[in-house]
Amino acid sequence: MSTPRRHGTTAGTSKTAPRSSKRGATKPVVKAKGKKVAAPRAKGAGAPTKRGTAATPPAAMRIKVFDAIAIRKGPASKAPSPELVSEAAKFVRLQKELLQIAEWRVIGLAAKVNTSQSAIAALLGTSQPTVSRIAKQIELNPRILESSPTEVINRRAVGEIDGDEMMEALLSYSFMPGQYDPTGGDGFIRGDWRQVESALMAGLITDEEYERIARDVPAAKKARVAH
Repeated sequence: MSTPRRHGTTAGTSKTAPRSSKRGATKPVVKAKGKKVAAPRAKGAGAPTKRGTAATPPAAMRIKVFDAIAIRKGPASKAPSPELVSEAAKFVRLQKELLQIAEWRVIGLAAKVNTSQSAIAALLGTSQPTVSRIAKQIELNPRILESSPTEVINRRAVGEIDGDEMMEALLSYSFMPGQYDPTGGDGFIRGDWRQVESALMAGLITDEEYERIARDVPAAKKARVAH
């Protein structure tokens, strides 16, 4: 289509009506083959935008939670509902659990590269005795640094991964049954399947997700017997 000239007619048969000088005048129209067609809106000037896709439930909840606990200047905003406060507390607790395992892994890595406990304690903002205690636990039971069903489920709950990624990780997970303390203690360590049950009770996974894991993972079936 040729570009309209400033005055006169365009190439072809179309004519552009002059712009009215009156305040509040309507938008110019283009006459084409006897029909009046509204001129196209300029891009970015009131043009309708496409409706975006809905956020995933964890992501949407994360936005609501951060909005509820954010400190804002100016007039006080509307107080959040008790339900949202409960969700915020749950969200923060899950993040603390994820940060805890991340801290353990950093301490484990520090031991491998011979970083002093005092130095790593200062970097983590904790005490040297705390680092020493965790390092001993790791030495006795290195498996505590491995990924667990709880970690995977918590990551979905706080929006770090989506539901498909969570299910892929859980369906390929090697569930271990319960066992007595391998460090020589008298305690009994519950199996991995208990973590899935706890997540179901806490509302972090659905009944459908729970049943699919139980049905499709052979190791999970064995772990259900002794957990």
